[in-house]
Amino acid sequence: MGNWTIEKINLPLKVNWKIARGSMKEKTNMVVTFREGKLEGKGEVAFTTHGEVTVSDVEEAFEDFQNRVPKDINGLENMLEELHKERIPSNLRFALESSYVHFLAKLMEDQPSRVLGVREVNNLPTSYSIPHMEVEEVEDFFNKHNLSRFPSIKLKVIGADDVALVRKVGELYKGALRIDGNEGFKNSLEVLEFCNHLKDLNIELLEQPLSHKDFDECVKLREKSPFLLIADESLQDGPVVDDFQRAFHGVNIKLQKAGGYIKAMNQMREARSLGLKTMLGCMIETSLGISSAMQIAYNVDFLDLDGFLHLKEEPFGLAFEDNGHLFYSFSH
Repeated sequence: MGNWTIEKINLPLKVNWKIARGSMKEKTNMVVTFREGKLEGKGEVAFTTHGEVTVSDVEEAFEDFQNRVPKDINGLENMLEELHKERIPSNLRFALESSYVHFLAKLMEDQPSRVLGVREVNNLPTSYSIPHMEVEEVEDFFNKHNLSRFPSIKLKVIGADDVALVRKVGELYKGALRIDGNEGFKNSLEVLEFCNHLKDLNIELLEQPLSHKDFDECVKLREKSPFLLIADESLQDGPVVDDFQRAFHGVNIKLQKAGGYIKAMNQMREARSLGLKTMLGCMIETSLGISSAMQIAYNVDFLDLDGFLHLKEEPFGLAFEDNGHLFYSFSH
């Protein structure tokens, strides 16, 4: 007979995490645990900076789930059926599904990737995200965190006025730059003008510069953009449909947004069938969430799994970074 619990964890950050939609110095996430006998599995709930889903929302939804779900879950298929029965916030849905998958892995004395039927990889090159900051702060931040070791860097910008910020990072770092707009630009013309000032830099991609509500503007930008355009906020827990081809070159898939391993893997398959690039991303989360994402990282085009590297203290120790690459810890 299984037992579900949930708890909050407070995660102080190394720096003030500033993006187009807000900033924070501490993150509150949640951890779901499924226990049966002596075995347990855990899953992480991470929240967006702008807080569309709150801790209270998750607590309420978790209580409803506990009151409804049978005490005896009979395998992953049965678990997925229970999760489909009513609307659950995507981040909680992922934590519930992953905690059960991780329990099954321990029961099988194997890895979660085997439960999911995917190929495991244990050497993943990740980008490292630089939060938005003043231009004069960049060099000190870059050197303090030894960012030259990463194969790519993602820079958070808040709009068209950040040309100087991008160029400063480009002076310090000659590897691939990824620019993350977090919907901070007003229209496609503004984004194109911004891009025109940066064509000489080694920019690998531009992530969601326009609002997900402005699909027509995204289409206009896709037609003329000199850089690969990656959807982030435009893709949540739904399918990757044909329209994504018109507005983007690829999609950023996050387990917390997709609502679980299975839904994220479905999004990957749909994206590839449309000829779109795939990025596997994350939020600010612990190595519990990051090591979970690593389970489905095989054959992904771009990896952005640095969330746990921004924490002052990482509580789980399930993954580590070396020379810009991620590995499972021995406790994995």
